[in-house]
Amino acid sequence: MSHGVVKNSKNGNGAHMQESLAERSESPAPPPDGGWGWMVVFASFMIHIVTDGMTYSFGVFFTEFLFYFQEGHGKTAWIVSILVGVTLSSGPISSSFVNRWGCRAVTVAGALLSALCVIVSAFAENVLTLIVTIGVGAGFGFGLIYLPAIVSVTIWFERYRSLATGIAVCGSGLGTFLFAPITAALIDAYGWRGAMAIIGAFILNCVPLGLMFRPVPERPRTPITEPMLPKQNKSPLKRSQSTENIVRANGKVEDGDVARLTLSQPALNKPQEQSKPHSRHGSGIMQRPDVLYQGSMTSLAKFRAPSPERQQINKDEDKQETRCEWLPCSDESKAALSQMLDISLLVDPIFLLFAVSNFLTSIGFYIPYVYIVQMSKEMGIENPQYLVSIIGASNLIGRITLGYISDKPWVNRLLAYNMCLTISGVATALVMACWEFWGLAIYSTVFGFTIGAYVGLTSVVLVDLLGLERLTNAFGLLLLFQGIASLLGSPIAGWLRDEMGSYAPGFFLAGGAIALSGIILFLIPLIERRNSRSQWNEDTALDQI
Repeated sequence: MSHGVVKNSKNGNGAHMQESLAERSESPAPPPDGGWGWMVVFASFMIHIVTDGMTYSFGVFFTEFLFYFQEGHGKTAWIVSILVGVTLSSGPISSSFVNRWGCRAVTVAGALLSALCVIVSAFAENVLTLIVTIGVGAGFGFGLIYLPAIVSVTIWFERYRSLATGIAVCGSGLGTFLFAPITAALIDAYGWRGAMAIIGAFILNCVPLGLMFRPVPERPRTPITEPMLPKQNKSPLKRSQSTENIVRANGKVEDGDVARLTLSQPALNKPQEQSKPHSRHGSGIMQRPDVLYQGSMTSLAKFRAPSPERQQINKDEDKQETRCEWLPCSDESKAALSQMLDISLLVDPIFLLFAVSNFLTSIGFYIPYVYIVQMSKEMGIENPQYLVSIIGASNLIGRITLGYISDKPWVNRLLAYNMCLTISGVATALVMACWEFWGLAIYSTVFGFTIGAYVGLTSVVLVDLLGLERLTNAFGLLLLFQGIASLLGSPIAGWLRDEMGSYAPGFFLAGGAIALSGIILFLIPLIERRNSRSQWNEDTALDQI
């Protein structure tokens, strides 16, 4: 049964062909999958080393702040929790800036702001000052860097996107591995104030690295790439070649066979999700539906059904157009902000379950990074900063391994994600059974490897569950959930330490929250089966009518 928009008449086919050719002529060439793109990958890799290296090794500074300012664990932990919370929560704002000014300008601005705030922190006389300078100032600066460091890589790659983004984000694990002992050495040599100033100056390296985020060059316009068609509103959206229809000379659309999907990958087969990109809502980078997808577009194409009804506008797009009426849709930055903060997705039970899971994971995610050094020091363990380095090294290996296998068609990515979170949580809850360095080193290895799924697989699992067209919206809302949870986790664990005199309650909280975040996601296949049965019953009833 037709959707009522594609007619069988000759004129209808001609109009459809004309619109399809218009879309193809308006779309720039596919990403080059190489060339300068590998320099962009290098720049993003180095930026992840600097920003995440400082953030995840902050537990080394934490022990110094406890001793110097003589404040409680809970109050001192607000420094790093606000740093992380502001970094994540500012993601939607960063996306609007990227849409307006591009990745290079936003990255440079974020680098200058965060470097200045970290250097100023060297002169702080109390914890409250550090909360403002490091937590709010440097946190917002890192937030401006975080999103462009991913987006700048994805727009350069299609076939090798999984490899490219995997290399880039591995800088996070390497940065954690390097920064913990380097920070400890700087503190021993120059004190925490000197170390803070040096690291602030080191962050300035993100300025030239950010300048390397060049935009993808546009293809030259020729009579072949620009056929004579009626004038339309053009958009520089870069559609992935793997999701485009192939229009033949006779006006027919070549349809590919749709592969059978697993339960963890249902949304990729929904034709209604294949509507035209939202070019009318803005023409910036963030309007691309695949801009935050870190997996391989080639592997994704195997599961996506090309939709010949390119003129069909789905209900989600209609709703977005209505929501955009209150702001000037020609304003690219406001359009991107509106897209990422669209709360209509909160009525989807699968997304709500995933958002709750992300919230719980973020509650416990940073607690080991913040407290494992101080806890080990109180246990009399020498060189506890190396435990953070072990977490970083195993996290690097985990991201590479999980990213590699996640592109395999036989892998249930949701199941892998759930199992990693559950194992990570159980290991964290059992950490108090370790009383020597090697026991804590084994825990650090397990935690670092399995928690790599939290960052590395989030975007690909979101696409599996919700479809590519809803990724930007879902990612923006998840950043807010993660930011709020990150604000709470470390201070709560610190207050528990102050009140009970032990780190055990804090690690029990972290382990329980992370394990629960993985366990509840095992309910998603049940919800999908129920939805499939309901849809089948509705279709059967309509057929009988």
